[in-house]
Formats: sequence, structure tokens, C-alpha cells
Amino acid sequence: MKIFREIVRNTAMGAQSIDNILPYIECDKLKNLVLSQKEVLEDFYKKAEGELGEEELEDAVTKPFQRMMLKAGVKMNAGFDNSNTHLASMLIDGYNMGITSVQKCINELSRDGVEVPDLARDLMRCYDKNIKSLRTYL
Repeated sequence: MKIFREIVRNTAMGAQSIDNILPYIECDKLKNLVLSQKEVLEDFYKKAEGELGEEELEDAVTKPFQRMMLKAGVKMNAGFDNSNTHLASMLIDGYNMGITSVQKCINELSRDGVEVPDLARDLMRCYDKNIKSLRTYL
């Protein structure tokens, strides 16, 4: 199902983004928050991964070139400004992109009369919660 591919793609990219940002975070409190968010994303990934076949999973996983571009973008962006405010803002932007793409899938399913899996709705709530917790660093 397309929504599970989207969840896999989203959570993998989110975890990778966190890995890329971690070296720039100097505040232990922010670092611990971000690491706990990464663990939750990995849990969502595992749950969605279990719903996909091998080919669907291969299609959903971020390609090496995309990972390289993501890492380069974070390095350039965080390298110029590694303040808590800027790093939190970068993470919030990432979560907002995730919300947009998952919500599009949810809306498609709803329009087609297909039941939206609880996992998708739970992920959206998780993204909102993560954003709210990062706002304290803005």
C-alpha cells in the first residue's frame, strides 16, 4: 500500500536527517530530545516496513544519491549556523515536509474510500508532537 511506502520513505529520511544534524548539536538537552525522536521514527519505520513486500520496500528506501544530497545540504546549512535555534528550525522544516507528503497520501486514500491505517494517523500526531517540543529552541 502506498501509505506504508510513504511512511518508510519519510521516517528513513527523518532518521538520516537527524544523524546528519547530530554532530552539529552542542546542547545535550537538544541532542537527547533529537535522539529520542529518532528512536520513535525508527519504530514507525519498522512497523511500516513489515507491511511491505521486498520490491515495495526497495522502491521506498532512500537512494544513495538522495542520502548524499541530504547530507551535503545539512552540512552546508548547519555548518554556517549551528545554533540551537537554527538546528531546531531545520528539523521542524523536515517534519513539515513529512507532514505534507504523508497528508497527501492520507487524503488520496480518503478520496478513494480506502481506510487510512492507524499508523499513518499516529505518525502525523508524532510529527506534531516533535515540532511542538522543538519550538522551545526557537
